[in-house]
Amino acid sequence: MKKLLRLCEVAELMACSTRTIYRLVSSGELLALQVSQSWRVDPSDLQSYIDRQKQQHAEDYGFNG
Repeated sequence: MKKLLRLCEVAELMACSTRTIYRLVSSGELLALQVSQSWRVDPSDLQSYIDRQKQQHAEDYGFNG
């Protein structure tokens, strides 16, 4: 079983605030699961979010890749 990430860990990896990560989770852009009172992110879901953002950027700016 792989380790699930706390939202503060995700924020650190993404070099952004924990508040931004909460917003992404609340909006459904980043998948997370609730464990008791806290949230956890599967690393593969984080990678999927990053990949979607890269693809969207490429489409928006006409990059191939």
